[in-house]
Amino acid sequence: MKFNRVVVAVLGTICLVAFPKRLGGQADSSQHDLSAQLKIFSNYSKDFRALEDSLHGEDLQAVQFFDGVATTAGDRLDAAKTMLEMYDNISCKPDSARVKPILKKHLEMYSWLMDHEADRSAGFLQFAKVPAAAQLGLKMKDDLRAAKGKLDELAASLK
Repeated sequence: MKFNRVVVAVLGTICLVAFPKRLGGQADSSQHDLSAQLKIFSNYSKDFRALEDSLHGEDLQAVQFFDGVATTAGDRLDAAKTMLEMYDNISCKPDSARVKPILKKHLEMYSWLMDHEADRSAGFLQFAKVPAAAQLGLKMKDDLRAAKGKLDELAASLK
């Protein structure tokens, strides 16, 4: 009898470790993870800041503009990521239902802002005379649009 309890306890522990039950939440939190997008814009900011050391005048202003866009995009994605993490950990269905439209509204706003920053960046590319800055700015514009798409996808998944 004592042996059976030990076996059940060991098997139960193995099952809990191998198949943990999520604590609340409405969706698979990995689906809501914005870490990859956040890292992309953090890296842009680092790259633009590295370019700033050797520039002056209009070239410096262009790189600082792009750095500001990258930093702001990262901040917005971090805020959205935090809101999604909190939403994913709400275990009370009525609370989740109340929070969902607020979260959806913010994701839609961040999506619009990403698109707006992509347009601004596209317009500002003409002032980037340093090839490395222009190339990074162009790639960042595309990644802003990709982040917009990810935020749209997340907002749509909240039905």
